[in-house]
Amino acid sequence: MSLADLLRHKWHNHDPEVRLAAVKTLDNMSQLVEIAQHDPSHRIRKEAVSRITDESSLEQIAMHDLCHEVALAALQKITHDETIFLIALKAKELAIRNAAIERIQNEMFLAEILKSCECLSTCISATKRITDHSLLEEIHTRNSLNPQILLAIRDRIKHLSEGTLKKT
Repeated sequence: MSLADLLRHKWHNHDPEVRLAAVKTLDNMSQLVEIAQHDPSHRIRKEAVSRITDESSLEQIAMHDLCHEVALAALQKITHDETIFLIALKAKELAIRNAAIERIQNEMFLAEILKSCECLSTCISATKRITDHSLLEEIHTRNSLNPQILLAIRDRIKHLSEGTLKKT
């Protein structure tokens, strides 16, 4: 251990195991957020996320962390529907956007995703979660969407009309 490691806080130590142990006992929310956003180890960032309670900080981590595990850990701790909706629209990682969509219960939020998102995969995930036939019809007729999205909406409407699909 270097003299510099002895003088700095344990969560700044060069040894990841020392930093991990320090994070497990840390209670200062701003320091935990700083670690969750900037530590080079995804294990340590994920541990810091597990201790964060501030939803706006969790939102930023879920939207911007490039490590799937860390972003997903942050997303799973978020409880506000509006925040989950924003992550579904704006997260950097497709897998995180789709994981957020799976947590959305409000079909109006899902409809807004269809109307405003340009990512085909995200739109198709949202389409599969909507069970309101009339809402899908309205989106289909009143919006100029990607033809593949329109096709997915038409297919979903058809299956819902036939009663062959349940909410997925």
